[in-house]
Amino acid sequence: MSWSRTVRLPLSGGLPGHPNGLSYLFGREVRTAVAVVGLAGLAWLLAELPLLWSAAAVAAGGGILLVLRFPQLIWPGLAVALPFASALKRGPLSLADLMLGAAVLLWFAEGVRKDRLRLNSGVLPILFTVYLLALLLSFPNAIDLQEATESVIKWLQMLVIVLLIQEVLSLRQVRWLVWGLLAGGVLQAMLGIYQFVFRIGPPNFLLLDRFMRAAGTFGQPNPFAGYLGLTLPVAVSLFLLTCTSILRRPEGSLLQLLTGTVAYGGAAAIIGAGLLASWSRGGWLGAAAGVGVVLYYQGGPIVKGAALAGAGAVMLFGPLTYRYIPRSLTDRIADLPTYFGSGMWEVVQQQVTDSNFSIIERLAHWIAALRMWEMSPWLGVGPGNYAAVYPQVRLARWEDPLGHAHNTYLNVLAENGLIGICAFLVLWTGVVIWLLCMRRQILRREWETVDRERDLLPSSAAPLHAPTWNAALLIGVLGVVVHLSVHHLFDNLFVQGIYLHVALWLGAAAALFRVGRPGNAAAL
Repeated sequence: MSWSRTVRLPLSGGLPGHPNGLSYLFGREVRTAVAVVGLAGLAWLLAELPLLWSAAAVAAGGGILLVLRFPQLIWPGLAVALPFASALKRGPLSLADLMLGAAVLLWFAEGVRKDRLRLNSGVLPILFTVYLLALLLSFPNAIDLQEATESVIKWLQMLVIVLLIQEVLSLRQVRWLVWGLLAGGVLQAMLGIYQFVFRIGPPNFLLLDRFMRAAGTFGQPNPFAGYLGLTLPVAVSLFLLTCTSILRRPEGSLLQLLTGTVAYGGAAAIIGAGLLASWSRGGWLGAAAGVGVVLYYQGGPIVKGAALAGAGAVMLFGPLTYRYIPRSLTDRIADLPTYFGSGMWEVVQQQVTDSNFSIIERLAHWIAALRMWEMSPWLGVGPGNYAAVYPQVRLARWEDPLGHAHNTYLNVLAENGLIGICAFLVLWTGVVIWLLCMRRQILRREWETVDRERDLLPSSAAPLHAPTWNAALLIGVLGVVVHLSVHHLFDNLFVQGIYLHVALWLGAAAALFRVGRPGNAAAL
């Protein structure tokens, strides 16, 4: 599972008379000229624009200069801004797409400056490439070529992010990226909590006549809950690491551990509150599964014992305490078995009411996806073409295609056929196996390093402990993938930049393994 291959593209000798080749284009003279032009433009903006716009221009200019000087900062910047930048669109392009394009250009410019472009392949890029090939196989069946192209580009963007992050980021910069992803989740959760408390949103999101379902910048509660649920497991995993390490670490690192415990714990609490405010059942189930996996691998005996005791108490005393749980919450989860019950086909024929609307709507789109798959069992109707083909297979009372089948597995089956769904399942099963294998290798490598250091210390020295932040991050990312897999039973989370969010987590995991390999110690 650790196989990788490096491709280097030498770029020297590109310009006559300049031994450094294309790197001359990014030399001191060019950078000076760009700086002069930029300062002149900034001066004009300050003179002509209102104060607020001038401040925004100064901030944007400062950010551009900063990432030009330190190109790796574009990745944590993208992580923080992603949920907000994805909501700012002009046609098919969003600000997040432009930021990703800028990150690619910065990587290329840095490679040209150093006369070398390098990419490391590996398990993750191969898995993504296999699924991309499956999408291309079903592409000729698409009747809406624009939607098909955009769908393929999404997965191509994910592949590019994984390839570049594992190449350009050092271990310290991976931590910046993780903090950026957590910060973006905290900001989005705080916005959702504000919407929930102050009833900011459309009337149909009104909840209990007192609150409003949180949607953040996503416009809908379900993708908002999905985004937060794809951040929460990492915050919980790192919180458990710092919290349990307080009992094991030497006193010299106690302040650092306390700071980490408060920071990660606070992030997990805020993100969890935002997730609850979304009132999304799919988000709750996905979060329960993702955090449950984190507790299993990262919790330790005490946390695992407490979790098992809590689960046992719920099973034993749950019926007695049922009446003390708010009815709005119990009603929200009581009808979940309907989605998978044997009578779901009959449920669709029931009269639609406010209480069963969401269930019947989803089941109607599941049936439409199955009908769509019957039209082309092997290759599907084409990537991204669910909405385009929906009028041919829809049920009588459900005219709005909603853009997807509200079940990613059925959506993939309908759009890409049996070949596509098999490639999709292979992709995410391979990701899970890869994460577990990488965790095992990183733990073994870290303990070997500690054993070598211990042999050099006198017997009276303080005991050493293996650094486990890397392993905790990998378990957090595993929780992210588990949440994604469970939530995809009820929704499609590959919308509005969330797929980039997932790719950033996977890229961070891939970079951890690359920079820690023997021969890459300089990158640390």
